[in-house]
Amino acid sequence: MPTTAQMLADYPDILLQVIAELRGALLDAAENHQQAVELLAAQITDPTSILMAYQELVDYHPRAQEALDHLLAEGGQVAEAQFSREFGSIRQMGPARLARETPWHAPEGVAELLYYYGFLGRGFQGAGSRAQTVVYLPSDVIPWLPKPRAEEASTLPLHPVPPPPPSRMIPTESAFLEDMGTLLGFLHTQGMALTEAGEPEPEDLARLQERLQPGPGVVPQEAGDPATVEAEMARVRLALLLHLARRLGWLRRDPAGRVRLTGNRVYAFLDQTRAEQRRTLWEAWCHSPEWNDLCRVPGLDCTQGNWRNDPLQARQAILELLRGLQPGCWYSQAELIQAVRETAPDFQRPPDGYTSWYVRDTATQEFLRGFEHWDRVEGALLRFLFAGPLYWLEAVDLAEPSAGDDRLVSLSGWGARWLGLDAEPPGEPPRRPLVVEEDFTVRVPLSTRLIDRFRVERFALWQASYPEYVYRITQRSLRRALEEGIPPRRVLAFLRRRARTLPPRVVRALERFEDRSPRRAARP
Repeated sequence: MPTTAQMLADYPDILLQVIAELRGALLDAAENHQQAVELLAAQITDPTSILMAYQELVDYHPRAQEALDHLLAEGGQVAEAQFSREFGSIRQMGPARLARETPWHAPEGVAELLYYYGFLGRGFQGAGSRAQTVVYLPSDVIPWLPKPRAEEASTLPLHPVPPPPPSRMIPTESAFLEDMGTLLGFLHTQGMALTEAGEPEPEDLARLQERLQPGPGVVPQEAGDPATVEAEMARVRLALLLHLARRLGWLRRDPAGRVRLTGNRVYAFLDQTRAEQRRTLWEAWCHSPEWNDLCRVPGLDCTQGNWRNDPLQARQAILELLRGLQPGCWYSQAELIQAVRETAPDFQRPPDGYTSWYVRDTATQEFLRGFEHWDRVEGALLRFLFAGPLYWLEAVDLAEPSAGDDRLVSLSGWGARWLGLDAEPPGEPPRRPLVVEEDFTVRVPLSTRLIDRFRVERFALWQASYPEYVYRITQRSLRRALEEGIPPRRVLAFLRRRARTLPPRVVRALERFEDRSPRRAARP
């Protein structure tokens, strides 16, 4: 930060006189502007002068200490746009207007008060599109100011609310992990065609969508028509599944141009524990610069103009704020979002981004420019994250509102653990055996390890995904498995390990198919 003398160097003489008058300094000995700057700077940076002025400011304006504490907590400098929203702006006036209006007699806010007391300077930082006006405390003033008041452990000024009754709890979204297993099985057995634009073919997406778990239909509040938004959220959820699979290096193109799976990386994931698999998906989303959450918010269009946002920076800022929540406690979603607006409104864009970002409301076609639309952009993004990625990846728990109430949000045990907080993750459901029936149906409980369901997918045809996974062994599915190097004897050995019992009819059929099959070298 500049020193006081550097701050004063460009001030007009009348402003130097004003600061001298308010601070009790004398400039009579100054013969020119430069001498006046040096003389004034020497007097108002005296530790006694600083402490006396500090006390005057605190006694005069109820928010002066809060403003100074805020600046000190940020290292002495913040963006002017952010500071002015909290503490008022500094009207810029030339010498003639200063003499005519004497604004120091009636400052519009605490920012102007600090400015005319010589505590607050203005400057520029950055270059090009990142240039912005900042306000700062002079570097030779900071050491003599009292330390900021102790802040609460949480960076968000929030208080927990009573836990919701079980009837309001929204089921935990463990289905996302199950659906990732479904996606991997589908790509292995079916593959997925791509359009000329490189997007998945709609017919293949529709077939995949049929296999996914039916979700509880959670949508961001205040996001428009619930049915329309629910359909859009389902598309975004599927897009996130595909994005994470691609980011983790699981996808490749076969000679026919269809999307298939890579080998070793996929098997390494499938062989993990469910806790490890959850963390793998969480970290892939957290650290993905390509997945743009803002551009996925239902009701927002981010395609106009040539501006660019930084989704990774915004995501990390939000997760840092969530570290201030107490694990297991419940919070009003509306109050949480309001706390973000008060504490860290610029978590995703620089102050000039409120006018340079062209975000449009798809319902009204209105461009949401200006900080007054914060709730329709930043607020909508937060509501989307709570109902979408944070919920799908099991980082938060949700409860629906009762009449007149707001949706409730709680940091889950998984989320707290991933954010570095001291919390126990939820326990895993007990593993249940597969059920093989006389008609060659194989029933796979939801708690089954993903690698075991993937193995079933390789030798049986999918039938249903809810309330449990249902497959059927057919001659066609056995021939497909045999082409992959999986003979019936290996299928039989697997079923004997994982199923409670095997109907004799199924055993005999697999043995007969083995006898009629050509001998192939089975893959390990």
